Amino acid sequence: MDFAPLIEKKAGRFQELEAEISSGNLFENPQKAREVMREHARLKELLANWEAFCKARTELAENQELAKGTDAEMAGMARAEIPDLEKKIGETERGIQIALLPPDANEDRDGHRGNPRRHGRQRGRAVRGDLYRMYNRFAETRGLKIEELEASPSELGGLKEVIFRVSGTAVFRQMRYESGVHRVQRVPAPRRRGASTRPRRPWQCCPRRRKSILN
Repeated sequence: MDFAPLIEKKAGRFQELEAEISSGNLFENPQKAREVMREHARLKELLANWEAFCKARTELAENQELAKGTDAEMAGMARAEIPDLEKKIGETERGIQIALLPPDANEDRDGHRGNPRRHGRQRGRAVRGDLYRMYNRFAETRGLKIEELEASPSELGGLKEVIFRVSGTAVFRQMRYESGVHRVQRVPAPRRRGASTRPRRPWQCCPRRRKSILN
């Protein structure tokens, strides 16, 4: 698919937003200012992805051409870079496709997450602590901000309960599938070691007994 015409329109809209932000009158209306700044951030990310996509495609074409050359060393280096360039092109293209979709009405809203108190065991408390650290790490890598609203630590260093708020750009779009509860399931020790926990039939380990058992 040729994204160039759509990107050209988005680039024009980005220039309009840049002019609106630099005018100084925008921030007289806080609600409109938030909407404009969020749209500006989305378009900025889209255009950055497009630039990276075009650059990677150009480099891929050059490397493919060099890989056909007579210089063995240069051809080998070019071939070695091709898989990474193809991966980068695929990732940036997917990001562009998602960014060009119509935005969800709720995608810029902040999110809240909490852990219920109903799991009283220490295993559940440890898992809640791990989940909270996971969400913190995820927010850090995505440029989001986590604000702890309420927390009840357990005696052993875990968490009985934690409620936190995630804010930033497109929080709902990135975390919309995190609603609901997380199920904690105990894994038996033999399975953790890689052994099968499926019950065996007697003749599987004692072939000579099979006939007598069947009789």
